[in-house]
Amino acid sequence: MTAPSKETRLELGDVVLRFPSEADIPFIFAATRVKGFNDGMGWDPPTTITELHHSLERNIKAWEAGEGFTFTIASKKNKDFLGRISIRKTDRKKVWDIGFFTHPDHQCKGIMKIAVKRILQFGFEYLNAIRIEADYAIWNEASRKVMEANGMKFVKSIERGLFKYGEWMAEIKVGITLEEWKRGDFKS
Repeated sequence: MTAPSKETRLELGDVVLRFPSEADIPFIFAATRVKGFNDGMGWDPPTTITELHHSLERNIKAWEAGEGFTFTIASKKNKDFLGRISIRKTDRKKVWDIGFFTHPDHQCKGIMKIAVKRILQFGFEYLNAIRIEADYAIWNEASRKVMEANGMKFVKSIERGLFKYGEWMAEIKVGITLEEWKRGDFKS
């Protein structure tokens, strides 16, 4: 598999997934300033905007190496920054995992349900994944609903899933196989 072009655009409905850019950084930084935004994420809020430039560099290197693909989620209509979604290789052959966030100004609008649907299609059709998984903080009902709406099913509870703020946070692992995705016997 060769890495997709940096001009790759994944579209579905009113949402477009595109290669991330420096222009996204102020929107991400603003989101990380919202109380609670980072609570269920594996990364801590940046202390300076410069840290996000380093994160963008890591995302670009992972893209070029074919190890992971981070997309900016934007509005097709007005190009507003809506969030981010990534799909990354795991240590298991043809098994990928996803992670995502919606900017607080755009939460609860169904955007992530569409973005996850499109990234699953990309993973199964372009990356030849046989399984795609995700982990979410046990209390994160919004993420659970998005993943279930896209056919991802409970795999296991992880008591010590995410170390955050000096303590372990329980997580849930969900997944969907290529066969389950092809059947599409879920509401999305």
